[in-house]
Amino acid sequence: MDATSIIKFGGSSFLNFHDYSKIALFLSECVRSYPGSKYIVVVSAMSGTTGRLKEAIDSIDPNAPKRVHDGTLATGEIISAHFLEAATSRLGIRCCSLNALNLGLKTNSEFGSAACTEFDLTNISRKLAYNDVIVVAGGQGVSEEQSITMLGRNSSDYTALLLASAVGATHCTIVSDVPGVMSADPYLLPQARTIKSIGFRTMAGVAESGAKVLYGKAVSHAEKFGIEIRCGRFENGEINIYTTIGKESPASIVVVSKAVTIISTESKSDFDNAFEWLELKNQSPLIIDNKKKREIAFVGGDRSSLGKLELLFKDAYSITDNAYLVSEHIGLSVIRSSFASHEAAVQHASLRHESLYPSANAEVPEWTEKARSEKSNIFI
Repeated sequence: MDATSIIKFGGSSFLNFHDYSKIALFLSECVRSYPGSKYIVVVSAMSGTTGRLKEAIDSIDPNAPKRVHDGTLATGEIISAHFLEAATSRLGIRCCSLNALNLGLKTNSEFGSAACTEFDLTNISRKLAYNDVIVVAGGQGVSEEQSITMLGRNSSDYTALLLASAVGATHCTIVSDVPGVMSADPYLLPQARTIKSIGFRTMAGVAESGAKVLYGKAVSHAEKFGIEIRCGRFENGEINIYTTIGKESPASIVVVSKAVTIISTESKSDFDNAFEWLELKNQSPLIIDNKKKREIAFVGGDRSSLGKLELLFKDAYSITDNAYLVSEHIGLSVIRSSFASHEAAVQHASLRHESLYPSANAEVPEWTEKARSEKSNIFI
């Protein structure tokens, strides 16, 4: 195994305070079973916390500066890191936690979707010399002005891969509430199947379409540095790996995305201008397959930060917010369709999934609603 292992635990790993103790026990057993091994553990906020924090700051000032938003949202991961540090130290394991202000991850000042400009490992190296486990608050860095910045929503994966490349790890383990990468979101389509292996580029496309299983920039970074991503679930006191992401291998996945903004126009020049503008704003524009008109989608973007999109158009156009997008990925190819309602999108996705996996409906596991921590309200 690598001398320093990188593991990321998503928010669904922490539904209650006892979950921190369970993961701390797992880490303590790893340390004692592999003398000399070191672990950098990236954590997300407790499930549901980020949404509550966003609601809180919006209720105080709906127009609060993005710098204030980032500083507020980052506290969820910081507290989560301290909780796991406390639980691990209690077991006699040498452990410390780091966050944006002392991690060494420097970014630009694009609050909400900051890019890493430099990773200074001085403090991490110092801490690794004296600790067996370092817990890192995920998804955050610090700007040149020493303001906390967020790398994006659900970007703790990206922190983990940045750390993996920085310390020379050959793989990175991502732990979530589902058994690896699946052929669809099992909370929407219970017949979804686990995909054992998938290529970097296919996975990057799936993430770009809005799948939450992995952050897009994390996949691209892993490909750049040749770091295998192992996706698993924490079960019965251990991590079970279900999917590996690495060399390209065939896979078919259907993604349903909500909170999508659709831009429609019949003008090719307007279409090209809008597409280029969205790329400059790091919104990852997606082309929708529509024979009648030209359509661009961007998923989960903040339209208020884009400026006046209307100024880009010379001819007739329309902009629709809160739409739904279904993306059918077959290897590196993708077909996208837009829908006005959630029900229509899910119905279409179910039909497309059935065509890809005809026998998937034969044995459908039970998937309840995605769990949120009841403890997340302590932060508000």
